[in-house]
Amino acid sequence: MDCRLTIGESETFRGMLTQCMETGQRADMILDDNGLTRAAGQIKAVYDENGHSFLEMEDGRKIDIGTVVAVNGVFASAYSGC
Repeated sequence: MDCRLTIGESETFRGMLTQCMETGQRADMILDDNGLTRAAGQIKAVYDENGHSFLEMEDGRKIDIGTVVAVNGVFASAYSGC
């Protein structure tokens, strides 16, 4: 049986992503933005704007944390069976 690590239903990835930024750890993510895509690299900033939390990657890409469904092998509970 396939088992995956998950975060709780009421949790977000913001804390994990902030920790990646602070420690310089690479973040490998799966995003759900009208379909699943991947993003990876070093996080330059974590911030709030217009009621949403965002990441800015070192390459300048801006990612809405609300679209993140997995970080470094840890999945949102809704995606544990993907």
